Amino acid sequence: MKIGDMMLDEIINNFYFGSILFVFVIVLIAYSFVFELKNKDKIYLKEYLNIKNINFEILLKYLFLSFIIRIFLEQLFTYIPFNNNDIKGPTSIFETIVEFITTCVFAPIFEEIIFRFGVYKKINKKFNIIVSIILTSIIFAVLHLYNVDGCIILIGISLIWNYVFYKTDNLIYPVLLHFFHNFYALSSNLLNYSKYWYILLIINVFGYIFLKIKKQKN
Repeated sequence: MKIGDMMLDEIINNFYFGSILFVFVIVLIAYSFVFELKNKDKIYLKEYLNIKNINFEILLKYLFLSFIIRIFLEQLFTYIPFNNNDIKGPTSIFETIVEFITTCVFAPIFEEIIFRFGVYKKINKKFNIIVSIILTSIIFAVLHLYNVDGCIILIGISLIWNYVFYKTDNLIYPVLLHFFHNFYALSSNLLNYSKYWYILLIINVFGYIFLKIKKQKN
């Protein structure tokens, strides 16, 4: 291998370069998409990003469902011999901050605008709700360029994200669900604790029960 090729490989595989490139690409795509929207669609987009009307019971309910699907599929694939590549996470505090910003802030916001508001809405003009949700989820998963198991897991949780958007007409729900899943992936990778999802599910369930009891008392 030539020295130039080795240097190029190091640049491409560099954590910071990959993070910056990731942010640049999704922001560019999202900006291009929003820029091409008609004025009425831009108004609709603002209406769909309605953080004031968030119902935390709904959020926790669909977070639980999407976590169950993700965990079930992740556990299932431990028994299926896919050739998976180990994902290298951040190795320093600064890299962790960069990773958090890219995967837990930029990705949930811009990817949900692109896929849930953009791709889904366009597909739904030609197909019914079920087909639109399934096709959007497949496109969302495939464009992440993961392995087979990663794509299937993304399809599974994306179905939930699309469904809650369809039910609520509020893009904040899939944005928050996307955030929690990416945070789960990042934090479990950092903690290197295989049973971490137990803790998250318990918090999720108790949070939902607490809100239910509080609502009944009021």
